[in-house]
Amino acid sequence: MLSSKRPNLKNLPKIETAIAIELTIVITAATLFLPGGEDLHVFYRPFANGCLTCAFNPWHASWILFPLRLIPELVLWPVWTLLTLLGIIWATRRLETNIAFVLLAFPTIGLIWLGQVDGLLIVGLALALTAKSPYWRGVGLLLASVKPQVTGIAILVLLWHDKERLKTLIIPALVLIASVAVWGVDWPLRWIASRRAIEMPVWGLATLFPYGLIAFGGIFLVKGKQKQVAAALLASALAVPWFGIYSYAVFLVFFAPWWAIPLSYLWAVGYPWYGNTALRFAWILPLGLLIALLWPSFAEGWAALQARTKRAPAGEPGTPEAHE
Repeated sequence: MLSSKRPNLKNLPKIETAIAIELTIVITAATLFLPGGEDLHVFYRPFANGCLTCAFNPWHASWILFPLRLIPELVLWPVWTLLTLLGIIWATRRLETNIAFVLLAFPTIGLIWLGQVDGLLIVGLALALTAKSPYWRGVGLLLASVKPQVTGIAILVLLWHDKERLKTLIIPALVLIASVAVWGVDWPLRWIASRRAIEMPVWGLATLFPYGLIAFGGIFLVKGKQKQVAAALLASALAVPWFGIYSYAVFLVFFAPWWAIPLSYLWAVGYPWYGNTALRFAWILPLGLLIALLWPSFAEGWAALQARTKRAPAGEPGTPEAHE
């Protein structure tokens, strides 16, 4: 016989914390034995050592990734995995997102397996959104700038809401000045030119450019900084080339309902026919989440329109009598 007692909702935070700790231990331990972390070893470690053409990131990111040089090669992937998971856990607690839904989604698993650095983006955006000090918010923006194709529009949204944006920009501006002094004023153009010659990897096939550009309109349809940042990230995932599927973990930290987990694996239905290129259908996740994020605004607008129509006197525009 099923118990009629309701679950104690006060225990949910404790359960969530326990799940986060367990998953962190299991995933980190798995990296000690399983193969993975290829991007970390092939791209980011050499990039941090000064090989600016070894990775696809803007060159100043090599300074941000400098700590990779200090981690022994043998334990680089496990240590980086642990740091990434701790960063995700910290960010979800700041943003009040369910950590289990984020960690169990396919993009986060892919992020960990490849040894990607999007944990820095997650920490950076969460810091830029929630920190009280404009200087810490500036540090957050600097971390988020490691992948501007992922966070660029979200950074603009954050700056738009920041009443102390000049102070917030001090630290990023100092890094920009230093980078110009080292590599020349044209280094961003040289970096962009070097990316254009590279073939799009399979993880970047899910963007819907240019049709996805319309999704940016969703930023103006939601209220609140966190929702607008989430909308900016979701729209970027749909519209911006080079937005990797593993980078979907960034927007999941801001908005992750339970059904995001099965939806994140739905692309795999096409695997028997398309193989790895079935990843091109992964856009269903950001599209589904964007619709869910915008739905309350649409419902509210529709309800307001109906209410206004009912209140309109007979014969005025918006009533049936006006057209007889």
